[in-house]
Amino acid sequence: MLRVWNLAWDMYRGVSFKTNRNAAEFSQYRTTVGNIAEENAVLVDILESAGAVPFVKTNIPQTLMWPETFNHVFGRTCNPYNRSLTSGGSSGGEGALVGLRGSPIGVGSDIGGSVRIPSAFCGTYGLRPCYGRTPYAGCVNSMEGQDSVPSVLGPLSNDLAGIKHFMKAVIDAKPWSKDPLVVRKRWSEEEYNLIDHGYGKNLCFAILWDDGDMVPHPPILRGLGTAKKALEAAGHRVIDWKPLKHVEIYETLMSVWGAGSAEDYETVAKLTGEPIISTMAPEELSAPTEAALFRNTNSASAYQLWQVQKKKRDLRQEYLRHWEETATITGTGRPVDAIISPIAPHTATPHGLNRNGNYTMVWNLLDYAALVVPVSKVDQAIDIKRPRHEFYNETDKIHWEAYNPETFKDAPISVQLVGRTLEEEAVIAMSEILDRALKSTKATL
Repeated sequence: MLRVWNLAWDMYRGVSFKTNRNAAEFSQYRTTVGNIAEENAVLVDILESAGAVPFVKTNIPQTLMWPETFNHVFGRTCNPYNRSLTSGGSSGGEGALVGLRGSPIGVGSDIGGSVRIPSAFCGTYGLRPCYGRTPYAGCVNSMEGQDSVPSVLGPLSNDLAGIKHFMKAVIDAKPWSKDPLVVRKRWSEEEYNLIDHGYGKNLCFAILWDDGDMVPHPPILRGLGTAKKALEAAGHRVIDWKPLKHVEIYETLMSVWGAGSAEDYETVAKLTGEPIISTMAPEELSAPTEAALFRNTNSASAYQLWQVQKKKRDLRQEYLRHWEETATITGTGRPVDAIISPIAPHTATPHGLNRNGNYTMVWNLLDYAALVVPVSKVDQAIDIKRPRHEFYNETDKIHWEAYNPETFKDAPISVQLVGRTLEEEAVIAMSEILDRALKSTKATL
């Protein structure tokens, strides 16, 4: 049982609670203004019973399907380290508040990176649990009824202890007795003690340096390299991870969302005539033809959607086999224990320019648990622009050549540690190992 801890929620994201205050303060759509929750979401009841004190809600983007944060009700949320940069999205207000130390812990939702992107951009820890590990009953979100790649609720915190306490408190409350979609899986101390991973001794991690589609900017590559050196210094082995069909995974996920996302957004927005936001860029930078990153206007028939879901199933099967086959190269007799991956191909970007969610989306479709661990900040003296002569595609080339260290001044650098399905306890424990290794490395510099 937790002692009292202040807690923030993403604004009207669905962890709504009983209140007499006008719900206009908690809206991403104008049409939700004035809609006051009649009862708590299941997660709210559980957290309050554990001693949590909800005290504020935070900003989100219209539709929730953006990796930045702007809406017609409250406007834009900026990065706490550099106001010219985005806080990320969709849990951007949450990331900014926790990053500012305005709250020790908060809750966001993640369908394509919405917990991890703000966590990384704002320098906090953040966990994307797997489907059904935390309760979602009573929540408000976009694309309700889309259950092929569902949104999940996860914590953002200033330290890993907050992530662990949150997950243990929620799971110990037996949420499956309150939400029928929660997996009946108790918190496992054996899994937290890494019983399936050599009890945490001589682990083998794999680094995903790039996804075969876009190479990350120099600060992100430095962050991955720092993680590698720290883990090796702590006695663990680190190998390279070969991405398997990542572009195909991204396209499949976009097809799942695209089956009905445009109709979903427009149905809600037309209730008040609110225009659908087509760009997160400030007005002077807006491009009329720019489309929402997670918006697809091509609807699909039920049969067409079934084929996409079949493709998703097959990709998950292939990736499982791909991971299992690494047992032949780890030297531990086990497959790779966890993957260390970028969260994005860059740190927090200027407003309106964060248009790549691929490094987080891949783990949503595969349903792998992933936890963001801060590493450093952009150092203009170290993270200089570097020449590169071969590129995966034109977008990769434009992305690399546009890098300027001055633009990303003071932006946090983070990585995500990725485990397998329903491995939240192990992912938290291995993230603690990574975090300790990073801090130990810094102490010796």
